[in-house]
Amino acid sequence: MRAVQVNFADYKSGRFADAPDIYTEFELQSSADGQTWSKIAKTELPQRDRPNAYFELDRPVRARFIRYVHEHVGAANLAISDIRIFGNADGSAPATPARVFGSRHSDQRDATIRWAKVPGAIGYNIRFGIRPDRLTLTHQLWADELGSGATMTKELRSLNAGVPYWVAVEAFNESGVSKLSPVRQIR
Repeated sequence: MRAVQVNFADYKSGRFADAPDIYTEFELQSSADGQTWSKIAKTELPQRDRPNAYFELDRPVRARFIRYVHEHVGAANLAISDIRIFGNADGSAPATPARVFGSRHSDQRDATIRWAKVPGAIGYNIRFGIRPDRLTLTHQLWADELGSGATMTKELRSLNAGVPYWVAVEAFNESGVSKLSPVRQIR
């Protein structure tokens, strides 16, 4: 791990104005075995309200588990929307997806994207856009959502009719993201 971000949510907070007790305080701990824990980050002064907290670690930490140790929140309920861990696992990023193909449906707002399964990938980013050099839209999905076949398939249902689109796919795993596949026009 190189950084950790905790994102909070409002859940029945019942607080709508500023007050001295509206702040968030907590500690993050890591463990390799789930038994022995070490502090990796803690909120610091000044005490303040925050929608999220981002901690860049002084040095990379190898861990299998992370836990949030709560100290204070200025609301009736603690609500965490997610905890994001940034870093890299040992190993290599997956190979670049091959045989990327996109076909438009009779309803031009829809298209089917296909590509060859990449061994070791835990997910894919389908990047698409209205120019081959501007793939500004992304649909991320996990490999286990796609089944176990040799060809991965995903329907996109968000295109504009009468507008040309291009697509490319990248694979990712715990160690990184592959190079982007060749860009293909969705026909």
